[in-house]
Amino acid sequence: MGLLQSSGVRHRRPQFHPLRVAAVERLTDRAVAVTFDIPEELREAFRFQPGQHLTLRAPIDGADVRRSYSICLSSAQAAASGQLRIASNEVDGGAMSTWLNHEVSVGDTIGVLAPLGEFVCPTDPAAARRIVAVAAGSGITPVISLVRSVLEEEPASRVTLVFGNRSPESTMFSGELGALVDRHADRLDLVEVFSRVPVQDPLLAGRIDGDRLLRILHRTGVSVTDVDAWFLCGPIRMVENLRETLGAQGVDQAHVHHEEFFQ
Repeated sequence: MGLLQSSGVRHRRPQFHPLRVAAVERLTDRAVAVTFDIPEELREAFRFQPGQHLTLRAPIDGADVRRSYSICLSSAQAAASGQLRIASNEVDGGAMSTWLNHEVSVGDTIGVLAPLGEFVCPTDPAAARRIVAVAAGSGITPVISLVRSVLEEEPASRVTLVFGNRSPESTMFSGELGALVDRHADRLDLVEVFSRVPVQDPLLAGRIDGDRLLRILHRTGVSVTDVDAWFLCGPIRMVENLRETLGAQGVDQAHVHHEEFFQ
């Protein structure tokens, strides 16, 4: 067996910074939001683009556990507060998600990497875009940062958010999304779809797929050809199906941004 030759270039190891937990907020029976204070000397290192994530590191039951969680604040919120927030939906058997949901409390210190990720939406105050975002379950975590940032920083842009969940009780950030709709009623359309509870409107009952998305957009008056950017986040099957559907509609895949997770 041969050894790979060194290039002679030294790569700096990613550095985990100890951040203090400023708040732990219960979102649903199985999800929490965790807010970190960002010290002044680390503000530049933790500057982020909406849609990026933080990687957390913690010793859990004798193991060195690392998991990534999306940032759930807009750029303006983070700058004003000096904090960053992530959210974790508890996964059966998931060491980090269980720990965050049941063990972490205010004042704890957790190792955190600076923001990473390419599922982003750079904003332009002069832009007048039509954006469609589709999220399912905890897929809302990066999307709420994207949507809020666009609404705050692009006053001429409009957003349609299609959000799928099992039930209203399992919906993360329900109150915040409702407040966003109230604040930006003329620029934000929120369409909620539920798969595990009775819903009077058949279009809003079930799982999100390509056919349902197209029918929702038709009802809300959004033409696929008028959409400038798409943001899809959720289970792999949903995201793949939506990408196929949009491709069949002639949508340029360069305009379709996506992030998937396993269930």
